Amino acid sequence: MQNTMMSGKPFLTYDQQIDKLEKEKGLIIIDKDSALKLLKEHSYFALISGYKQPFKDGDGTYKKNTKIEDILILYNFDDQLRSIILRYILMVEKHIKSLIAYSFCEVYGEKQNCYLDTTNYNYIPLNQLGINELVNKLSSIVNDPGDCKYIYYQKRKYGNIPLWVMMKALTLGAVSKMYSYLPQTIQCKVSKEFDFVNESELLRMLDLLSRIRNVCAHNERLYDYKYNKGAINDTYTHDYLNIRKKGGQYVYGKSDLFAVLITLKHLLTELRFQKMIDDVNECLNSLFRDTRQVQRFQIYKYMGFPENWYDLKTSQLAEIKDV
Repeated sequence: MQNTMMSGKPFLTYDQQIDKLEKEKGLIIIDKDSALKLLKEHSYFALISGYKQPFKDGDGTYKKNTKIEDILILYNFDDQLRSIILRYILMVEKHIKSLIAYSFCEVYGEKQNCYLDTTNYNYIPLNQLGINELVNKLSSIVNDPGDCKYIYYQKRKYGNIPLWVMMKALTLGAVSKMYSYLPQTIQCKVSKEFDFVNESELLRMLDLLSRIRNVCAHNERLYDYKYNKGAINDTYTHDYLNIRKKGGQYVYGKSDLFAVLITLKHLLTELRFQKMIDDVNECLNSLFRDTRQVQRFQIYKYMGFPENWYDLKTSQLAEIKDV
């Protein structure tokens, strides 16, 4: 007999999945053919297991009048939210890559041997393993560009791949690592391009954005994301919005999705940030228009949003600092 404790949950046919949702969990399924189509398209794990929590009562059954369509609405909301956040992270990514490449080459030059030289990084014992891994990664791209035709072209024609070309082949995670290993003088050259952000703050912000970028790229659940590595630094924005504290720590905007918005407020242009806030707000309003089974305060709690989160749009960093 198979040990279900070792193998995980047993396989269920689509009909058995629907039967379980209806009879055991109390989910309303009006059109079984439509429900079957949803499970085939998205899978039980991605759709139901991933987005059921806000619709559940304490006993594990669904709240009264909850339909499978309500879960789909939250699922689609999260999909739209990922698209919005990813769009603006990519803007920051391009900006950061440009700034790092320029600041590094301004000091060390444009030859590829410069960024492949470990001594051009902050090569202290704590960083040595990570720097070695980073340089090995860069070397592997130089030696085998793969599908990166622009790198192959530079290598074949000039025998050199400048950092500003190499940057295009790097993930935001790799760029975040590179920034963390740069000498402090170069880190400062980059961070000073953003108002009220120092090098240590930018370091944590880039790490957070690189993780969120992966969540978006891999279609993982975003709206209740938690930054398990730690938290972003306290900012003037936390104080300006009167975010409450618990145990001396802000309860919102440190390791949740609101922390991502605070980060993007510092790293995007004002107009782009305002557009992003409006996009997120419209996404939220659509969710609450389409289903009454989730409440605004409930979703805000999952996202780490204070009630006055929309004030981020019109608040100016210089004004916030002076409050």
